[in-house]
Amino acid sequence: MSSDLRSWLDVLDGRGELARLRSPIDPDQDVAAVLTRADGRRAVRFGDVIGAGFPLVGNTVPSRTHLGLVLGCEPAGVADRFAAALDAPERCPEVEASGAPVLANRMHGDRMLSVLPLTRQHSEDGGRYLTSALLAVRDPVSGRMNLSINRLLAAGERELRALLLPGRLRRIFTEAEAAGRDLDVALVVGVHPALVLASQSPADRELDDYAVANALAPPVELVAAPTVDALVPARAEFVLEGRFRAGRREAEGPFGEYPRTYGPGGPAPVIELVDGWHRDDAVFQTILSGGREHFYAGGVPREAACLRALRRAGLDVAALRLPESGSCRLTAVVALRGPTPGAPTTAMMTLFLTASTIKQVTVVDDDVDITDDEQVAWAVATRTQPDRDLLVVPNAKGSSLDPSAEQGLTAKLGLDATVPAADRDRYRQMTVAPADPSALERHLAELGDLR
Repeated sequence: MSSDLRSWLDVLDGRGELARLRSPIDPDQDVAAVLTRADGRRAVRFGDVIGAGFPLVGNTVPSRTHLGLVLGCEPAGVADRFAAALDAPERCPEVEASGAPVLANRMHGDRMLSVLPLTRQHSEDGGRYLTSALLAVRDPVSGRMNLSINRLLAAGERELRALLLPGRLRRIFTEAEAAGRDLDVALVVGVHPALVLASQSPADRELDDYAVANALAPPVELVAAPTVDALVPARAEFVLEGRFRAGRREAEGPFGEYPRTYGPGGPAPVIELVDGWHRDDAVFQTILSGGREHFYAGGVPREAACLRALRRAGLDVAALRLPESGSCRLTAVVALRGPTPGAPTTAMMTLFLTASTIKQVTVVDDDVDITDDEQVAWAVATRTQPDRDLLVVPNAKGSSLDPSAEQGLTAKLGLDATVPAADRDRYRQMTVAPADPSALERHLAELGDLR
């Protein structure tokens, strides 16, 4: 299977999980309203976005089950799979321009951005945004390609204003700007979900994000962008070429962000587009900000980083999850096998230091199913005492987008919901052991909806 958006949409279509809306739809919040209703259930393809020249698709990764399908593993193994790709990235094959479907059609004329189905997702957003574009930039120090997803406000036909949070791209841009240089960038839209995940890899100058994607879902074929110094996926749907202009800032924001609140606006660096390309019958892609696809894009790489850190700390980790209730960024649950005294606290502190966005960690034993929020809440309800099992860390670095944080500082909370090693019998979960498991299956089959 080719590692492109089309092959993945075929998978969803074959599972009956790609809905098609053929009637005209307004890009001003109506698209987002439909995606919100379908969030967690189905992808949606919009055939007629009013004013646009291309169809649009969103919600392409509806659930954790789909993450497993993307990466060829069980859903519970997704973070481990990503961690393995970070440890052993694989160089991507490169093709000539003639073998790159994304370069089949050149965009030209007076319409560059307005021909695209860009949406305004939330009532107080500052305008229409690109929310799925991967910004492909070459790191001049290492020569490696960096990918990132940044909110991009469309202003006119060839101008985008980009929020650059702390990370590798902002460091590269700051260094170029300090030297008085513009920075080449290629905006890639419409890719296999593995590329979206790889764009959230750690900010390591020696890491090539394309190589991470190729280790996750090969083959990821690359081609040199025709105008700017960047490599782009040969089977992407769109590539927009541009340059960050040194010393230029324009107003951007506000914008609805992953905590499901608005991130503030302010002066932002400017990208001027110089060219654009697309595949035959191209489909544009959007990511619903504050939806599950948004959560997983940032959550899975954080889960992988947390797993690696916990294991380096010598902990026997059975499972880890950044729950959707915390936007897969703000809260964490980790299950330990036979935790020794001090292990839960070590896990909490390790996670707080590894992912600064995490403000709450719950540690449980491996008899708790951490994919079940009710099970986790039960463990907290029956295995913790507030005067004994809570850890509060004040004035720690947190997420700048957390509305409860003050200038990026937050308190952090750890909950030790593990059981004392010497008293496990008192905490043992009750179980039901049917005399004949095969008979139980027959009974459930007869009842139908309980199976």
